[in-house]
Amino acid sequence: MNNKKNLLVTTAIEETWGNGENEKIIFLGEWCKEYSAKSSWDGRKNAVVDFYCRDRNKFEIDHDYLEQFYERLLASLTITLNHYHNVDYSIRYWRIVLGPWLITYVPAVWNRWESLRIAFEEYEFDETILLNPDIEYEAPSSHQNAMNLIANSHLWNHMLYARILKVFYSKKIRFVNKVYDRTDYSQESVHNVRKNTLKYTVASWIDRLLGLIQNNHKIVLITSYFDLRSLVKISLKIGQIPRLYTEFDKVIKMPKTLSSSRKLTLDLMCQSQFENFVRDNVLLDAPVPYIEGYRVIWSNALHLLPNCKVIFDANSYWYNELFKTWCAEKVNSGGVLIVSEHGSSFQVKYQSFSHESKISDIYVVWRKALKKNQIQLPPNKMVNRSKGKSNGAHLTIIGVELPLYGARYSSGTLSTLTLDDYHQKLEFINMLNSNIREHVKIRQKKGGNWKIEQRYADKLGEEISSSSHNLLEAFNDSKIIVCTYPETTFFEAIYSKIPTILLYKKEYWELHPEFDDLVKKMKLANIIFSDPVSASNHINRIWNDPRLWWDSPTVIDVRKEFFDQCGRVDGDWLDQWSMFFKKQLQG
Repeated sequence: MNNKKNLLVTTAIEETWGNGENEKIIFLGEWCKEYSAKSSWDGRKNAVVDFYCRDRNKFEIDHDYLEQFYERLLASLTITLNHYHNVDYSIRYWRIVLGPWLITYVPAVWNRWESLRIAFEEYEFDETILLNPDIEYEAPSSHQNAMNLIANSHLWNHMLYARILKVFYSKKIRFVNKVYDRTDYSQESVHNVRKNTLKYTVASWIDRLLGLIQNNHKIVLITSYFDLRSLVKISLKIGQIPRLYTEFDKVIKMPKTLSSSRKLTLDLMCQSQFENFVRDNVLLDAPVPYIEGYRVIWSNALHLLPNCKVIFDANSYWYNELFKTWCAEKVNSGGVLIVSEHGSSFQVKYQSFSHESKISDIYVVWRKALKKNQIQLPPNKMVNRSKGKSNGAHLTIIGVELPLYGARYSSGTLSTLTLDDYHQKLEFINMLNSNIREHVKIRQKKGGNWKIEQRYADKLGEEISSSSHNLLEAFNDSKIIVCTYPETTFFEAIYSKIPTILLYKKEYWELHPEFDDLVKKMKLANIIFSDPVSASNHINRIWNDPRLWWDSPTVIDVRKEFFDQCGRVDGDWLDQWSMFFKKQLQG
C-alpha cells in the first residue's frame, strides 16, 4: 500500500524537497532538477509537470493575450507613476523607461501562474515547503538586477510561487514553513554598466576629453554596435568627433527599499484572477529606479548632451537606466529616437511585444523592413568584419541555452525547451559517421544554469567542448559550422563563408511568414534542417569536401538571397549610413 504524500516543489532549492522518507516529489518543471545536483534528485521518487510551452497553439494565444494586457497595464502604470512623481509624461515616455522590465515581468508571472494552474489540474498535492514566509525582501536595484532575479534566482522565484500559492491555492495544499539562508537573493546596490577595467578607464578619459572639445553633438551614437574604426569613419562623415558617451556609465547609488514599504496602488480594470495578482504585485516588484530612485537618475540625466536632436542606439535602451531616462526626456521634448537591431537573421514571429518598433521613430533593421517605421541598412555589427579562414578541421556546433526560468514570451527554446534542443543535437551527433564524430566540437555558453556543456561532456567526453576563446576563433577552427538557432549567430556563420547549416527546433522558433519562401529554398539547398537524421545524413555525404556543396551555383544563389533579405553588407555601407544620419539632421 502506497501512503506516500505528494510534495510540490517549485524550484531547485533542496531545502524545499522534504526528508524523502514518505514523500513523492512533484517537480513543477525541469528547472527544479539542477544538473549539478543530480545525485540529490536522481534516486528520489519524483514526477515532473509537463511544460505547457510545448503546446504552440496555446503559446500563440497566450502571447496575444499578454501583449494586450501589457498595454493596458502600461497605461495604468503611466497614470500611477505620473501622479507619484508629480509629472505628466506620455505612455511612450514610460515605455522607454520601464518597458524592457515590464515586457519581461508580465510573461514571467504568467509563466509561474500557468505552471501552478496546470500542476493542480494534473495532481492532488498534500503539502509544499515555504521558505522565510515572514521575511521582507528588497526591491530590485536595477533592470539588470531584476532580469537576473527573474531568470536565474531560485529564491526570488520560490517567493513568487509562494505568493501565488498562498492567495489562490491555500485550500488545496498544506504549507510547511521553514527558515532559509538567503544566499541567492543578492542585490546590486549601484547602477553600473561596463566593467571597470584599465582599458575602459583610459578609453573613458579620452572620451570625456573629446566631449569637452566638441560638446554640441546633434546626433548621439551610443552602443551603436559599429566597431571603433567604423564609428570613427561615420562620425567624421557627419561632422562630429567620434565618442563612446561614457557619461552614461556613471555609477548611481540606489536607495535600498523594502517592497512592503511601498504604498502605491494601481487603478486597473482586471478581467481575471491573474490580472488581479499582477495589479497587486507589479509595484511591489518594480525596480527602484522607476519609483524611489527615479528622481536621482532624472536629476543626473537632465544636464547631459543638451544639444542632442537625434539619438541612435542599438542596446542601451534595454538595460541602462540613466540612458533610458535621458532618452525619454529627449523624446518628450521633440528629439528623434532611432533604434537599431544589434543582431538579426530571419524575423521571428513572436518577439518582445515589438518593443523596439513601439519606442522608436525609426527602427533600423538588418533584414528587409516589415513595418512602416522600419528601414533596412547594412548590418552595423558586420561592417568591417573579416571573413573566416576556411582552414579548420572541426564540425563546430554553436549551442543555445536560455535561462532556467521562463521570462519574455518570444519564439525560441524558452526555459525547459532548452533540453529539447539539447536532445535533438545529441541525436544528430550520434547519427554522424564515426570518423566525423571525432571532429565534433561544442561551443556552448560557459557556466549556463542548464549545464548543457557539462551534459555533453558527460555523454560524449570532455574533449568535445570547444576551446575557442571567441566566436570568430570557433568559426576559423571549423570545417563545417552547425548553428542551433535562427538568429544572429546563424547570420554571422553564413557571412564567414565557412560551410554552415542550421539545425533547429522548428516548432519553437516560429518565423515571420514573410520569410517562408526563403526558408523553403534554404531547406532545398540543404542549409536548413529541423530533422537531426536528415542533417546528419547531409554532413556524412559532404564531409570529405564540403566546398563542393557550399560553392555550388544553387547554394551560392540561395546564400545571396539570404543576404538580400536578412542583411546586405554592401561595399558602400559608409555612404548609406552617413547619408541616413545626415538626412535625420535635415529633418
